[in-house]
Amino acid sequence: MAKAKTTAVVAHGAASTNPSYLEWGPVWAGALIAVAISTILIQFGTSVGLSMGEPMRADDTISYNFIIAGLWLLLVSIASSAAAGYVAGRMRMTMNDANIDEIEFRDGMHGIAAWALATVAVATVTAVTGAISAALAVAAAPETRELSSEMQIWAANQSVIIAFATAAGAALGAAAAWFAAVSGGTHRHEGTSHHMVVPALLRRK
Repeated sequence: MAKAKTTAVVAHGAASTNPSYLEWGPVWAGALIAVAISTILIQFGTSVGLSMGEPMRADDTISYNFIIAGLWLLLVSIASSAAAGYVAGRMRMTMNDANIDEIEFRDGMHGIAAWALATVAVATVTAVTGAISAALAVAAAPETRELSSEMQIWAANQSVIIAFATAAGAALGAAAAWFAAVSGGTHRHEGTSHHMVVPALLRRK
C-alpha cells in the first residue's frame, strides 16, 4: 500500500488577516495626498501666471502661455502621482505569501490604484468647476471680442496641446506612481528610516 505524500508549508512570518490583496486604506491615503498636492501646485501655478490664459494678449499678439501651462500640468501630475504611489506602497501591509516579484507587483498596483482614484477625483472636480466657470463667464460677459479665423485656429491648437499634455501627464503619472510605490515597498521591507524625508524640526523628540 502506497504511503500518502505530505507537503510542508514554510511560513515566512505572521500571515495577514486581511482577506483581500488590495488595501484601501493606503490607496485612499495616497489618493488624498495626490489631490492635495495637485490642488496646491495648480493654485500656485495660477497665481504666478502658469495658467493657459487667452489665445492672444491684450495687444493682439499671440500668447504662448499654453506651453508653460502644459509643462506645469505635466510636472504637477508626475509629482502628485509619485507621492501617492510612495505612500500607498510603503503603507501597504505584506501578507507573507508571495515571492519578491509578486510583492513588487502588489506594491505597484497599490500605487496605480491610488493614482487612478486621485485622477478620477481631480478630473471630476475640474469638469464641474470648468462648466460652472464657463457658464458664469458667458453670463457675465455677453459682449466678447470676435476672434479672427487665424486666432480661432490658434485657440483650437492650444486646446489640443493642453489636452495632449494632460493625457501625457496622466500616463507619466501612472508610471511614476508604480515606481514610487515599488520604492515605498522596498523601503518598508528594508525598514528605511523616515528621517531621510522628514526635516529635523518635525521629528519626534
